[in-house]
Amino acid sequence: MEFENKVVLVTGSGNGIGRATAIAFAKEGATVVISDIDGGAADKVAREIESMGGKAKSIRTDVSSASDVELLFAEIHQTYGRLDVLINNVGTTIRKPIVSFTEDEWDFIYDTNVKSMFLCARAAGKLMLKQGLGSVVNISSILGAGGVSRRLPYASSKAAVDSFTQTLACEWALDGIRVNAVAPGYIRTEGLNQAFIAGLLKEDDMVRRTPQARLGTPENIADAVLFLCSAKAEYITGTVLYVDGGYNAYQGPEQVPSFHHDPAILGGV
Repeated sequence: MEFENKVVLVTGSGNGIGRATAIAFAKEGATVVISDIDGGAADKVAREIESMGGKAKSIRTDVSSASDVELLFAEIHQTYGRLDVLINNVGTTIRKPIVSFTEDEWDFIYDTNVKSMFLCARAAGKLMLKQGLGSVVNISSILGAGGVSRRLPYASSKAAVDSFTQTLACEWALDGIRVNAVAPGYIRTEGLNQAFIAGLLKEDDMVRRTPQARLGTPENIADAVLFLCSAKAEYITGTVLYVDGGYNAYQGPEQVPSFHHDPAILGGV
């Protein structure tokens, strides 16, 4: 198994993409540290992994808090003495016009989406740099590559994540640590389903706008994360991998970006 005897930390892994990623690493033999601000959710995922025969440890953490992150990494160091993979997965959003945003709301999004990655990467670096190896994957978003109304703090914070990823990859390259990002498109998570229910987003519009004509799954993102952390990606660092069914690639005005080809027009083989 690819990650046997490796220690992997996945932040925000109590549900959604984080949960799927933690389970995927456990299936590949890793010992997974489940970190989430919801301690009950973290415990549940750890038990789920253990019931499958995997190895997991849950630690309740607010990764936007320097003191919490310090305690998290102290426990990792004390328990395992190493860290091979860090997945910075925590993120949040608020949907409203920028003129209605409060300073506290802006700080909350940036603390959660960007500061948390800085705090965890700084702490992980102190372990990985001594080891001379390691892999970091930051979860970004397709919205980091462009603009979208009523999501300014979120979109700009994800653009910051992309720059953070590229800069840190250069800083740590000669020390054997690779740093990459995965930018999901619209993924069927609990949060997205709640946005559909609340009428904030329309599933049909998203599906129609995506060339593959479907939403992604948390497992689609987990697979991409595993690839970037694997030996098969040993010469990949500083990249932002879009996992979005072609959403970011499509820039046309048509409402339906792709179509099925009629075999009759393809001619002989």
